Amino acid sequence: MNNSSSTHAPAAPAMVESRELAAPELRVPDLTVQDFPPVQERRRHPRYLCDGHAEVLLPQSGLLFRGRILDLSVSGCFIETTMPDLERGTLVEVFFVAHQLQFRVQGNIAEVRQKRGAGVSFVNLGPRRAIQISALIDELAQQPSD
Repeated sequence: MNNSSSTHAPAAPAMVESRELAAPELRVPDLTVQDFPPVQERRRHPRYLCDGHAEVLLPQSGLLFRGRILDLSVSGCFIETTMPDLERGTLVEVFFVAHQLQFRVQGNIAEVRQKRGAGVSFVNLGPRRAIQISALIDELAQQPSD
């Protein structure tokens, strides 16, 4: 009987040959802005700065809040408000007062910026409302931008 205990020493790590790799030559082409296609605007219509006020009613909850209209297009607007808990897709009724015009439109919350405001996309615009909004847009387009 062999009483010798055999201990196995851990294997030494294999030696890896280290060599420097040559960096590939990078060549950056000379590009100009004209080499890139224009970025498509997500919005369907141009927006114009608008200093107006809005009362927004959420018909399902009966909640009413106020805000300031920052910009307007024929298809929507952005209302500055600190109103929390707005969700995209929520149906709203908006009562506008802007440039001595008053009108009411239906819309959907299209965008929410927490503690900043909400983008509203107009829905079910009748011909009369569309004409009113277009007239206001024409007036806003004539104003010099700041």
